[in-house]
Amino acid sequence: MEDVVPQCTYHLERKIHRKTGPVEEIKAKVRRQLSCSLPKVKRTLTDFFPVVKWLPKYKIKEYVCGDVMSGLIVGIILVPQAIAYCLLAGLEPVYGLYTSFFANIIYFFLGTSRHVSVGIFSLMSLMVGQVVDREVYLAGFDLSEDSKHKSLDAGWNGTEAHQGTAFNLTMVSFNIECGKECYAISIATVLTFLAGLYQVLMAVFRLGFVSVYLSTPMLDGFATGASCTILTVQAKYLAGLKIPRHQGYGTVVVTWINIFKNIHKANFCDMITSAICIAVLLAGKEIQDRFKNRLKIPLPTELVVVALATSISHFADLNSQYNSSISGAIPTGFIPPKVPNFELIPRVAIDAIPLAVISFAFTVSLSEMFAKKNGYTVRPNQEMLAIGFCNIIPSFFHCFTTSAALAKTMVKDSTGCRTQLSSVVSAFVVLLVLLFLAPFFYSLQKCVLACIIIVSLRGALRKFRDLPRLWRLSKIDAIVWMVTMCSSALISIEIGLVIGVVFSMLCVLARTQHPKASLLGQIENTTYYEDMDDYDNLVIIPKVRIFRFLAPLYYANKDFFLKSLFKAVGLEPFLEKSRQKKMEKKAKSRNAKQINKENGDVSLSLVASAVDLHTIILDCSCISFIDTTGVNTLKGVIKEYKEVGWLNHGDGDVSDAAEWQEKNTKRIQWNQWNFSSAVTEHSAEALASSLVTDINHAIARLVDIWDSIGIMEDQRIERMQTVKKYIEVLLKNMITEEETLRHSIKTSIITTRKQLETLCLELSLEPYKVEEDLTVLQLEKNLRCRLEALQKEKSERLRELNDLMHQDEELCVTLCVTPYYIPTGSMPSQTQLQELREHIKQLSKEKESRVKVFSGLRQDIRNLMDEMGHEPETSLERESVCSDTDIFLLTRENIKALELLLSQLEMKRESLLASRNKLKDRAVSLWTRLSCPDEEAEEFKREPLNTLCDDIRRWQRVVDGLELLQRSKLEEVIDKVRQELVVFWDKCMFGPQQREPFNLHFCDVNYTEELLSLHDSELMKVKQFFEEAHPLLENIEKWERHWVLFQDFERKAADPNRFSNRGGALLKESKDRAKVQKLLPKEDLKSRVEAWEKEKGSPFLMKGQRVMEYIAKQWEEHRSQKDKEKNERMSKKADGTPFKTPSKRPHGPANSSVTPSKIRKTPNQGSLRTTTMSTSSSSSASSTFLCVPGKPPLSARSELSRKANHNAVLNSTVKDVL
Repeated sequence: MEDVVPQCTYHLERKIHRKTGPVEEIKAKVRRQLSCSLPKVKRTLTDFFPVVKWLPKYKIKEYVCGDVMSGLIVGIILVPQAIAYCLLAGLEPVYGLYTSFFANIIYFFLGTSRHVSVGIFSLMSLMVGQVVDREVYLAGFDLSEDSKHKSLDAGWNGTEAHQGTAFNLTMVSFNIECGKECYAISIATVLTFLAGLYQVLMAVFRLGFVSVYLSTPMLDGFATGASCTILTVQAKYLAGLKIPRHQGYGTVVVTWINIFKNIHKANFCDMITSAICIAVLLAGKEIQDRFKNRLKIPLPTELVVVALATSISHFADLNSQYNSSISGAIPTGFIPPKVPNFELIPRVAIDAIPLAVISFAFTVSLSEMFAKKNGYTVRPNQEMLAIGFCNIIPSFFHCFTTSAALAKTMVKDSTGCRTQLSSVVSAFVVLLVLLFLAPFFYSLQKCVLACIIIVSLRGALRKFRDLPRLWRLSKIDAIVWMVTMCSSALISIEIGLVIGVVFSMLCVLARTQHPKASLLGQIENTTYYEDMDDYDNLVIIPKVRIFRFLAPLYYANKDFFLKSLFKAVGLEPFLEKSRQKKMEKKAKSRNAKQINKENGDVSLSLVASAVDLHTIILDCSCISFIDTTGVNTLKGVIKEYKEVGWLNHGDGDVSDAAEWQEKNTKRIQWNQWNFSSAVTEHSAEALASSLVTDINHAIARLVDIWDSIGIMEDQRIERMQTVKKYIEVLLKNMITEEETLRHSIKTSIITTRKQLETLCLELSLEPYKVEEDLTVLQLEKNLRCRLEALQKEKSERLRELNDLMHQDEELCVTLCVTPYYIPTGSMPSQTQLQELREHIKQLSKEKESRVKVFSGLRQDIRNLMDEMGHEPETSLERESVCSDTDIFLLTRENIKALELLLSQLEMKRESLLASRNKLKDRAVSLWTRLSCPDEEAEEFKREPLNTLCDDIRRWQRVVDGLELLQRSKLEEVIDKVRQELVVFWDKCMFGPQQREPFNLHFCDVNYTEELLSLHDSELMKVKQFFEEAHPLLENIEKWERHWVLFQDFERKAADPNRFSNRGGALLKESKDRAKVQKLLPKEDLKSRVEAWEKEKGSPFLMKGQRVMEYIAKQWEEHRSQKDKEKNERMSKKADGTPFKTPSKRPHGPANSSVTPSKIRKTPNQGSLRTTTMSTSSSSSASSTFLCVPGKPPLSARSELSRKANHNAVLNSTVKDVL
């Protein structure tokens, strides 16, 4: 029976992932945005306050110097500019200081740029000033008056006595409740609030792309035109003219006309001052630019000019003497914050839009520029939020619009700024001026401020020099620059900005609607193609046209695309179609009677085009996008050229892509050909077409000749047959040769495939997969390339294997480990090579670690040998201290041997140190005994130290000399030893019994060396005991001191005269007594003594008695003394001796009366108390260890003769102990 083959059924499942629709995507996105979690809250807060991220990582040692230095320099530059730019804004100088302070503080918390300096900017100040002057003028104020305000608060009184009724009516109609300066700052704060609000809204709705439409040429032209306006506005201050600022269009022209009309009213003092200041400021700027690489910090030219000009104006009294305009009083401190007047919003809502856009554009461009320069990134949306809040929040503190400033940002970058902490330092400098230095700017002339503003425009005005270079690079950009600059300068800043944006967009549309389109030619002997209009001597490929269109293809430029293509190619399909129809009709009519099948084909070939063209290549690399109109345009071109016999192969490339574009909404997937491949692809077809065309032309020429000769039809057919046979033979020979070539190529393919299979097996690679739909030539080329690559890989593997094996062998010899095994003569796989690399990497790490350990051990051994003066004796010592590391095998056994050698040397070093210290102590002791001069000992100690062995020999010589000297002075030395011995006996609290064994030698008067040695040994023994029992002896001494104090307090407590000491001394004495009682050691001393006795195996004696017995004896004596005093008092009472308790009042007749509360105790009461105390004393006597008795009774007559100085000594002793 046949085996039944089991059948297995496999069930495969796969989840279907459907693409979510737009509604689901919107819901998911809204869900993500509205979700709330702790990590998201933290992330939101850190994103909103970037300072939370970088401040904890602040590197103080690395960053603080640069930040502080740059902050100070920018703050110094910022102060005069803040005061000067207020002239542009039409506001008081103090508001510029407020703006600079708050903007720097807020940007510190919210900004992402590390270098941008946010604050007042000349362009922003001018735009604010134009709005402020316009509204002030419409409110009825006189722009030319130099009125002084009474205060900077919102309650300024602007109704001057000389103002007319019309002016008052205007103020009522505009709802104005303050004067000119108050109304001006109200306009500025509302304008600033709206600009910041617009910026925040743009950030919330992600409208930062608006700044994309502000091109660099447009911004440069706008800045240059605004600089011309600023220069014009400030020119009147240079001449000291009081001309009102022009309102409306043409400010520059009208202002200069008014200046020349009133030039006879110029103030010569202001003109001279302006000339000097401008010269000094320009000189400082030029020096700064020329030597900026040598100067560590920028020159504070503005500050120097302001300081000198203010001093000269103050001391020369230029305001009174020459009627020079000055800044006036700048109040110190801050004005209380105030909510902007929102009723003014309708008047300035439109004006705030360009302010918001320009401020944001300058801030983002500067932040990105310096971020790219210093290697970090910024978030443009967060920058918009930061600059928005830098305008919103300060608007409540009487500030106007701010922006990033290029000049101060460059100063920060060049002076070492690393973080925004420098902004805090700059704000601190401004704060100092606001709080303390503001009054010093009272006499500062306005012409000086105008000079600072004008010189600061130097960079913007230099843009005129870049215009020729910009014209050469791009004429359209140059035209945009000139149009924006002229409109901003001659009309107005706002209109100039609008004109610049609109004109830039129109230029963009014009560029895409009429772009550049040209033919490309080949650079000779290269594969590169360039525009034939831009380069000469380019090679034109025969019968091939390469057309490039440099713009997107969409509805606006489709007609231009077609015109440019037809003009460049030289073949318009419609005209060619008409020509072909005419030629076909003419040929048919001429040959209708004599045409046959063969020469009918020949006749129809006469219709072919006379244009020497076969292939058209469209270069679409510059077409960034294409719409449906563009797709239809391409399809129309394909269709038209097909109708006239062109683009016969286009349906495989462009037309399919166009059809696919029509059916799908995605972008066209164009074939990624280059020009070389495209030209090569169609060159053969072009040659074949050219051949057919030439044959047709030749046959047509023959027909014309035969017609003119009159050759018969049969002769014509014979001759045509001859030509046909000749061509057929030629083509057959060519076919045979090509067949042979194809056979040889196939044979080469088979051989190459076998070699590839062998190499793939050797290299452990997957078999090479042959691509389908390839020609045999391309297949053979691919196989050969693959074979060469594998052969190269094989050789590289063998070379790498040899290198790795060599490294492995060296490491294994050094480390004495087993090498990695790979069979000899085998081809390693990539896995084996990787394992070998990892093996060598591990061995290298092991070698590095062992070398590190060996180097450390060797250095330690060298240091120890050098310190001890030890010469290498064994081979291990000699190899370990040699300079060559490679001769030492880094085995684990050798490392352990080195560690053992190091430990032996350390033990030897410790032994030598102990010997030296012993000799040193012996020498010091002998110096002391022999009363040697201290200079001799100090001179010896100051001698330079060599090795330990040398030092030991040196001390040994000293000790030998001192012992020799000691033998000559035995009596004196022994007496000194005895004195020292007595001192240590007392320190060790030895009693007579402990000293008795040595008394025989101590009293011996026969001074010999043996007696000296006995004394030395006894002294060493006592010293050793003292060192061992030193902690215990200190505790016993401490107990004795406390015991003496306790006894003194007990005696004082029994003194009848103690109540005479008033003023709190008695209470203090009672507290000290209680503290002494607590300080008496109890179980701690007992446990220490017992531990010492248990460790030494002998009792610890104190003055000949055991410690606990001695302490108990002291307490017994104390109690017996107390009982004796008690018995004496009782006997005196029994004998009738009068006993009085002293009064607690001071002595004197005035205090002789006794109140009921002060009645003395009766003898019974006293005896009762005595009995009670005695009972407690008796009970305490039965305790086994230290117990402090209760307070003893008062004694009226005992120890009346005690001296007062004893109390003073006791009190001082108590203080020392406590």
